[in-house]
Amino acid sequence: MEEKIVTLAEFPLIDFVSLVNMVFEDYVIPINWNVLSFKMDARENSISFSDSFVFLRGNEPVGFILIAVRGTRARIDAMGVVPNERGKGLADKILRHAFRHLKMRNIEQVTLEVAAADERAVRFYDKNGFRKLRNLDTFILENPQPLNMTYSALQTDNRLVYSIALSNEINIPRKVNWQREPITLMLSDGRYNLVRFHHSNLEGYLVWGKSDENSSFIVDCAPKSSNPDDWDKLLLISVDYIVRTASPSLISVVAVAEDDLLHAAIERNNFKILLTQYEMVRKL
Repeated sequence: MEEKIVTLAEFPLIDFVSLVNMVFEDYVIPINWNVLSFKMDARENSISFSDSFVFLRGNEPVGFILIAVRGTRARIDAMGVVPNERGKGLADKILRHAFRHLKMRNIEQVTLEVAAADERAVRFYDKNGFRKLRNLDTFILENPQPLNMTYSALQTDNRLVYSIALSNEINIPRKVNWQREPITLMLSDGRYNLVRFHHSNLEGYLVWGKSDENSSFIVDCAPKSSNPDDWDKLLLISVDYIVRTASPSLISVVAVAEDDLLHAAIERNNFKILLTQYEMVRKL
C-alpha cells in the first residue's frame, strides 16, 4: 500500500484533531482537542503547520508529529502512531523524517516532554538520541482556602505579563520551560485571565483559567523579583485571588520545571505533585 507524508498545512484540521484524540485516548496524559482549542494551542506554542507532518498509508493517516519552532530551537509538541501500527518501526521513521527536515531548516536543538511513568516512551526517545534535561512537575492544591491578605488586583493585558516575564528571564535569570517562556505568554493573548497584583512594594502577575466549575489552573504567576519570599507571597496572593473569584475545590499548576523559582515556591506552600514529566533534549 502506498505510503505518503504530507505537512499538516496540507491535511484537514478536523481530521487531524480526531486522529490526535484517538491516538492519545489511552495515554498517561490524554488529549481532547477540538479545532478551536487546537488552533489556540498551536498559536500559543508556536506550532508550525509547514514543519509538522501526517503519515498516510493509502488514504488513511497512521501517524503524525507536531513540531513547534522558535529560531534555531524546535519542540515536539506531540507525536503518535495509531494502535494497529505500533511496534512496527513507524515511530522511528517519523522521527528520522523530522530530524532530516529540521536539519535542513538549520534547527540546532529539539526538546520534548514525556511522562516519567511511561518507561517505554522514555526508552524510545533515549534510543533516538534524546537525553533527560530536568523534571517537570504538575502540582495540585486541594480544597484551597482564602487567606487574610491585603493587595490590589487589576485585570491587565499580555504586554504587561510579557514585560515582567522577560525581565525575570533576563535578570534572574528564570529557568522556564517552553510553555512559560515570555513569548508563549504573549501568544496566549485572549485565552486566559490576566491579573496584575500590587502588595506593598511587590508587583507581579497571574495567568489563570478554569478547567470546569470545580477546578482552576495557574498557567503562570511571578513577581518582578528574584527573592524567594516574594515568590511565596505572589503565589499565595494568586491562590487567594482564584479562591475568592472562582471558589474551586482544586487548583492545578502544570509542568513546572524543577529549577524554576515557581517550583520551589509551590513546594513550600502545600501543593502536592500529581505527575512528573521529563524534559528531554537532542542536538541536531
